[in-house]
This record gives sequence, C-alpha cells and structure tokens, in this order.
Amino acid sequence: MAKSNDVLESEDYFDMTSMIDVVFLLLIYFMYLPIQQEADLMFTLPAFDTQTKGVTMPSEQIVEIMPDGSILLNGTPCDAPGSIEFKELATTLARLKASADKGNISTIVTISADSDSPHQASMSVLDACAKAGIKQVSFAEAN
Repeated sequence: MAKSNDVLESEDYFDMTSMIDVVFLLLIYFMYLPIQQEADLMFTLPAFDTQTKGVTMPSEQIVEIMPDGSILLNGTPCDAPGSIEFKELATTLARLKASADKGNISTIVTISADSDSPHQASMSVLDACAKAGIKQVSFAEAN
C-alpha cells in the first residue's frame, strides 16, 4: 500500500560536477588576470627610496593684484594702488632675489591677478620682475 514516489522518479538527474569544474576554472582565471595585466604593463609601483642629497626648493614669491590695482607681495601691501611703476616692489624683489642667489636658490614669482584687476597692474608687476632680474614668472588663478 505504499505509494511509489512518481514525482521524484520522474525528475531529471542533473550532474553538478562539470559546473563545479567551470566555477573553479573561472576562479583561477580571475585570480591570475590582475597579475598578468600588471606584468603586461611593464611598470613597477613606486617604493620608498632614501634620499641621498638634499633637494633645494626655489624661493617662491607670490604677488597678488587686487581689483582696485593694489599689490600684495606675500600678503604685505606694496606701492600705492593706481601707480604705473612699482618701484618698491621692484626693489623688494631685487633684495629677495639677491638673498636667494647667495644660497644658490632660484627665485620664482607667481602673479595671482584678480579677474577684475586692471591689466596695467599685471604689466607693471612684470616690469618690476624684469627690473629685479627675475626670469621665472608665472600666473596663477586667483581664488
């Protein structure tokens, strides 16, 4: 009187062995792939290196040009706003360059001009740099 289990006997049998083999092969492939990609790029990641010589940093002077035409050298006001020649700026830059030259350090001037500042002020700062003998001048975006 025991009923035969027709439902269980009619189901198809599915072998999981081949699926497990495929999963292991994919696992091995994806573990090996990053190692192979790094080898293909032919570069090495930077490592800590002890420094043998001291690095000399350039003497950077920052000249800010305000919207009213006033000049700030490293945050300190120089010359009167609206003047065409910045004599005080030129003499200060010449002194800073002379002191940097004594230490064999190059002098860099970064000009940060406001977008509303007069263009004549930028030209006058460039003239002051030329009078001081500074050849490395760059412009930076004002904050």
